[in-house]
Amino acid sequence: MALLLTLTLIILTLLIKTLLTYFTTKTLTKYPPLNPLSNLTTLSYTYEHRHPFRTQRLYNFHHQHNHPIIRLSPTALSIADPKAIPAIYGHGTPCLKDDVYALTKGTHTHSNMLNTISRDDHSRKRRMLANAFSTKNLENWEFKIVDKVERLLRQLDGRCSSSSNGVMDGDEVDLRFWLNLFTIDAIADIGLSVKLGLLDRGSDEVDVDGEVVRYIECLHRGNQVSSWVIGASGWVGFLRGVSRVVSPYLREQWECGRRFGRVVRRLVEQRVSVQEGGEKLSDFLGCLIEDKRGVGRGLERGEIEAEAGLLLDAGSDTTAIALTNVMYYLIKNPQSLIKLREEVSGAILENGSLRLSPPVLRGLERKTLSEGMYVLGERIPGNFTVSVPTYAVHRDPEIFPDPETFRPERWLEDDEKVRNMRAVFISFSSGARACIRRNITFIEQQILVAMLVHCYEFALPSKDWMLEWEEAFNLWPGRMPVRIWRRDE
Repeated sequence: MALLLTLTLIILTLLIKTLLTYFTTKTLTKYPPLNPLSNLTTLSYTYEHRHPFRTQRLYNFHHQHNHPIIRLSPTALSIADPKAIPAIYGHGTPCLKDDVYALTKGTHTHSNMLNTISRDDHSRKRRMLANAFSTKNLENWEFKIVDKVERLLRQLDGRCSSSSNGVMDGDEVDLRFWLNLFTIDAIADIGLSVKLGLLDRGSDEVDVDGEVVRYIECLHRGNQVSSWVIGASGWVGFLRGVSRVVSPYLREQWECGRRFGRVVRRLVEQRVSVQEGGEKLSDFLGCLIEDKRGVGRGLERGEIEAEAGLLLDAGSDTTAIALTNVMYYLIKNPQSLIKLREEVSGAILENGSLRLSPPVLRGLERKTLSEGMYVLGERIPGNFTVSVPTYAVHRDPEIFPDPETFRPERWLEDDEKVRNMRAVFISFSSGARACIRRNITFIEQQILVAMLVHCYEFALPSKDWMLEWEEAFNLWPGRMPVRIWRRDE
């Protein structure tokens, strides 16, 4: 009887909440709803996770309805128009980061650079981290990247195919996996001066106080389940609790996220103990603990862990995604590979792949102030979530003709065209909240891609083989089996 009463109360609460939401936002029904729940409840966000590539579905939906504004939920709008970028993300925008970011802290007690909402706190963090990501420091840490490149090349050399009567012998190599090992080893060394040795072992296993943790698996599975609930405003706690109870699979995914948190805490503990022992190391954490004059910042351990966790998460995952995508597009487009070897700079190449397949392709959520605002001449109410999907604006045919074509040389065209493209190139966001760590990604890509295309030839399983992606917070490429052999030099 008690269970029946509880279920009845839950159903009534859901019904009343849905009706109130619908009638208080009824004026926005003029915008096409993305799915049947979009006009009724924020659970529409969770509903969309039936689709493995939901931002592509949103992009197609914008085109099918020929409308720049699509309703994602009762209080969230997707605005697929490049002209909306300055209003929502630019310097001086009235928008704040959406409350959804505060829900991504996971096991950390403090906010990091990505999920802090307060403008004052973000400014404090940005000033603090600017020194860590200065050109001087990045140049000082370049040897760490070169060391990991050399370790990766040794592993690939041992897995090269050989040619016999025109037939390639040898096993396929999952290039995506090896690139991910490279980015983890590199960012752990840059960030914490930790030598994880994943490349040397050919494994993502990390020992945490006797417990063996699969780094990539824990990071991906934890983010996968979090992305399923984050965005369903008002339902996050409920969905977390229910998913743990009703599904052993989802419960294990939540546990994976906690295991990754334990990896971060243990690595930070080891690094801080070195600092406290009087040894000064040149890395990101050293810049976080002390300013450039050597004066301690007095940060709480929780804030140090939060910033280190972001670096070990995004710093390994997004760079691995970018590297995988650029190698995939190069192998699929041999003429671009030839041009790269001859003349096209690495930076131009990266823009080409990051435009087509940015690691974070959804619209980054921003919240309007209480008085609301106008975007594209449309009044957006206060306390509404607005976003511009990166995947969509990177395919605007007026700015990027033949938008689905991988043609990196487009970035070498006349100055006006390049300026227009750069204005809507938001792979690292835009304005004051743009990614401060992007230069590390660029350096890693430029060094590694240059060495890979100089040393090796690559072949996918077949001419028609296509890379598959799965979207959580980031867009993860799946396995990329390739045959590799040394180029004639």
